[in-house]
Amino acid sequence: MSILSKTRSEAIWPLPWWTGYGLSLVFPLAVLGFLATGPHRPAAALLWTLPMLGLLLAEYFGPAETRVVQEDAPHLFFDGILYLLAGLQVLNLILLGRLVSQLGWTGFSEIVASLADMFAIRAMVSADFVCAGICPAHELMHRRSRLQRRLGRLLLASLGYDHFYVAHKQGHHARLGTADDPSTAHRGENFEDFYRRGLRQQWRIAWSDRRGAAVAGLVFELAWLALYAALFGLLAALVLLHQARGAVRTLESVNYFQHYGLTEDSGQSGAIAWRNDSALSLFMFLGLSRHADHHLRPGVSYAELRTTPKGPGMPYGYMGMALWVQRRNESYRRWAEAHLERVAASESAWSTRRTPGVRQSEAGLVETP
Repeated sequence: MSILSKTRSEAIWPLPWWTGYGLSLVFPLAVLGFLATGPHRPAAALLWTLPMLGLLLAEYFGPAETRVVQEDAPHLFFDGILYLLAGLQVLNLILLGRLVSQLGWTGFSEIVASLADMFAIRAMVSADFVCAGICPAHELMHRRSRLQRRLGRLLLASLGYDHFYVAHKQGHHARLGTADDPSTAHRGENFEDFYRRGLRQQWRIAWSDRRGAAVAGLVFELAWLALYAALFGLLAALVLLHQARGAVRTLESVNYFQHYGLTEDSGQSGAIAWRNDSALSLFMFLGLSRHADHHLRPGVSYAELRTTPKGPGMPYGYMGMALWVQRRNESYRRWAEAHLERVAASESAWSTRRTPGVRQSEAGLVETP
């Protein structure tokens, strides 16, 4: 039965469960509606933030999903989602500049209305840049098609993060869990330190491995920002930079909680990523939550990724985890450390029970003399 049809009246949804990946389009379309209809009255601008709240609640209370899409599912559907998201990213970038350029700052009522629009932009646009920009870019940059890889790189460059195209594959995938991996947080490392370290390491990897590509990407990004400022004004360019930074921080917070503490010397029985089976995260972020399988099979389409029983589990979906990591990092680290200790103790006890020469008594595990 489809998770989209779990109602009291049973199966009322005729489409296969994997059409849930279409949910990845919902938030970018909501942001498109907000940007296309602005400027807004203050109350209307605030109402446009409700889809974000709705998605957070749906993720928190929603079901898990561990099924694998069947092989005969149409690949055109999944590729079509990628291209639609890329198109929405371009449209929303243009509409963002148009909206900001039309905000008024002369009278009290205009200022209040403009600040409400800016608040809504702050609440929604960086998250949309993750959904419609970074997630499809991450998928496309791992594809075999040169055209798809270039589209992925273009999406990253539109957010000033072109060097991630090289650093992610040559750094994170090739050096997973090592000291040179820019995207695996060490145990006890707070998010801000991880974020700064990752930015430095990623740029060094891109510069040393493909210097020409890194320079070309930087030139494109500067030219794109200059064009944006020329078309929509300096304020719009500053807003774009701020929202792009927010999207990058969200991406890096995902890297942070996906691999926290799972370094080579962590002793976590070969776990390479934390486990997350949230259905909404799976659909909205194009299979990114099946991250361990992505590392094992990086060229596989997001629809073909499988969940894995290995690795410690996350208590919330990706949106809740990103907010926790960024807003209350000390609380997250306390929980993660305690959870890793429990997982290690559980694995150690299981290993001991299966070891010859060990018997179990009511008092616990006791070595056989």
